[in-house]
Amino acid sequence: MKLFLDRNRTLLPRVDVIYLVTRTLTLIGFSWFAYDSGFIAAYPTTFWLVFATFVAHLGVFTTAMRGNFDLKLAYLSAIIYDLMFVPVAISLAGGLASSMYLLFFITISVAAYVLTFWFATVSVALVSAAYVYLVVGEVSIENALDFGLRLAFLWAYYLAISYVSRYLRKSEARLIKLFNTLNLRTAELEKSQAQLEVFYENTRTLGGILDEDGIVKELIRIMSNTLRYQYCAVVQLDRWNHFYYRARSMDGRPNWLFKAIDHDGSELIKRVIKIEEPVRVKDIAARDDYRPMEPKARSALLVPMIAHGKPKGVLIAESIGVDHFTERDMQQFTSVARSAAMALDNAELHRRTEELTMIDELTATYNYRYFVHKLEEEKKRALRYDLPLSIIMVDIDWFKKINDSYGHESGNVVLRELSNVIKRCIRDVDIFCRYGGEEFAVILPQTAKMEAEHIGERIRSQVEEMIINTEKDEKLKITVSVGVSAYPENGRSHEDLVTAADQALYRAKGSGKNLVCSV
Repeated sequence: MKLFLDRNRTLLPRVDVIYLVTRTLTLIGFSWFAYDSGFIAAYPTTFWLVFATFVAHLGVFTTAMRGNFDLKLAYLSAIIYDLMFVPVAISLAGGLASSMYLLFFITISVAAYVLTFWFATVSVALVSAAYVYLVVGEVSIENALDFGLRLAFLWAYYLAISYVSRYLRKSEARLIKLFNTLNLRTAELEKSQAQLEVFYENTRTLGGILDEDGIVKELIRIMSNTLRYQYCAVVQLDRWNHFYYRARSMDGRPNWLFKAIDHDGSELIKRVIKIEEPVRVKDIAARDDYRPMEPKARSALLVPMIAHGKPKGVLIAESIGVDHFTERDMQQFTSVARSAAMALDNAELHRRTEELTMIDELTATYNYRYFVHKLEEEKKRALRYDLPLSIIMVDIDWFKKINDSYGHESGNVVLRELSNVIKRCIRDVDIFCRYGGEEFAVILPQTAKMEAEHIGERIRSQVEEMIINTEKDEKLKITVSVGVSAYPENGRSHEDLVTAADQALYRAKGSGKNLVCSV
């Protein structure tokens, strides 16, 4: 059974100092009474024994106040000491006629303050029993009423103190609970405010990025660092409407390599795009329309990026815990996706605006200026993320003879048809440019030399099989020579890559034309 009331957390004032002062005044008052009544002169040994024990008791209480041991034990010792000291004081001061019984009210106050109800009641019962034992022999018909009133007041005082103490404790408990709830709500509000500030800053940052790669990089940072999603990805559509991972973060490790998503594992992604609403998957194991990027993942959150009614892709977060994502996660993720979609839309508009000044009108391909800009940009990215990079240089064999024999108009038709063939042979992410005259260049991000050679051979063979119909109904056949270079094998700067590709192209020309060469 619990002996002490819990006073570790309280809003009520601590009465320790007040109690110590009260005890000190009691000692002074008792000493004055002993001196004034001649008790010290008559019984010096008894007085000094009582005085010494009282002083020792005050010393123990002071030591407890300094934190050397539990103060509640000091209060308990005070109650026990009073059960011995006060009866002695009453006996020495005249028994029933003495006013020393009033010291019991201090004892009762302490008991009601520090002890639980039943232990405090036992203490009051002991006080009453001690007082009755001392003065019962002096009780008569004349003073019985006074004696009874004293006992009644002792118990009435105790019950009143107990009631007030219990009421204050309950009110205090409700108030502390209210304060705790208020602190919790304040902490949640501060957290929400901090998150809103972070989202505002992220939105502002995304809105200021006009490069699609920069937006994707910032999205991965937000999802992995700010939202702290263990597994997350940016999914986009290629020109054939196939989904692929544009970038991923697996347990804090970013991966910038493109990765196609299997058709069977993209049905849920298609549905998210179609309904234009986020989907929260509580348990992936129960679904067959989604294949997680992390095999151990059990729950997922998919949010579409929609700008002006057009899908820009899907943001995905996964967790190894079942039903890990909450409604709050979905709201936050949706906010990020909305900002990302607008940023991607702005980047696309910016790219199209720039393309107007970087498009070759004849072949509808990028011009030399754009080639130099993108090659430098892709080279920096390859260096930063340790990715392969290749370029292909394509030159029409005997093009001067075509112009001389059939005219420049037919030559222009040849250039347009060749550009169409090259576009069909390369990927959506590859960058196709007219390098100058009858020479074209293709930048192949994340492509090793061997794969670039295969693409170059595909271009060469399809051009060789092509028949071109000119405006004069002339049928022409052409061939091309192709040079290939790659990073890092052929140099670490974009100038080195162009020089190496030119050298490979000259080798193909000098070796009989209609060849693919690399250095």
